[in-house]
Amino acid sequence: MPARKKTSGGGGNTSDASKHDDDAYREKRQRNNDAVKKTRQKSKETATERKRNVERLKNDNIKLEASIKEVKEHVETLKSLLLGNVKKEEHETFLQKILNEPTDDEDDSMDGT
Repeated sequence: MPARKKTSGGGGNTSDASKHDDDAYREKRQRNNDAVKKTRQKSKETATERKRNVERLKNDNIKLEASIKEVKEHVETLKSLLLGNVKKEEHETFLQKILNEPTDDEDDSMDGT
């Protein structure tokens, strides 16, 4: 709702003052309208950018979930290959032995090379 125009309380010749007030009022309203348009436009742009970002993140999450699933499947495959020839009772001991062994990279760093 637009702001009200100020009216003079007294009678008399106020046409010059009224015209000046009308011009000032119109100018003030125009500046306000321009500012509102600018703010609304910026708000729309921000919302659009946010939506794009959400969609990108959703797609990234889908890809990451697929990668996690694939890696879990690889782990299970490797686990079954490693434990295929080991008795069930010895699985835990065998896995701990493998996990505690140094890797090739760790061997290299211990050699000082």
